[in-house]
Amino acid sequence: MKSENTQKESNLILPPPPANGKGELVPFLKAKDISKKGPTQITLLGEGRESSSRLGAGIEITCKIGSEKYAWTIRYDSPNYRRLYERFGSEITNWKGNVKVERKEHMGKEYVAVVD
Repeated sequence: MKSENTQKESNLILPPPPANGKGELVPFLKAKDISKKGPTQITLLGEGRESSSRLGAGIEITCKIGSEKYAWTIRYDSPNYRRLYERFGSEITNWKGNVKVERKEHMGKEYVAVVD
């Protein structure tokens, strides 16, 4: 004999996912996403959150290259953070605008570096 709770749970109908893809995770920005030939312009969108990785604490900011969106992780103790903080200030919502970046290498690892 089924209980009322079991009967109610089996009748649960889930809504379809949103058609616009809202809420989907964007890929992380990597050096391979940046041109090897000279600077690449990215657009910071003024959206972000705190981030913590094995490399240290920082922020994860949403950016675009062309029409593609990315999440770019920037450590607080990095030159990239210092340059962007000096340019845009302490409010993440003010981190909007175009920035030139380049692909650089340190100890055999490629990374994204702010160049303007």
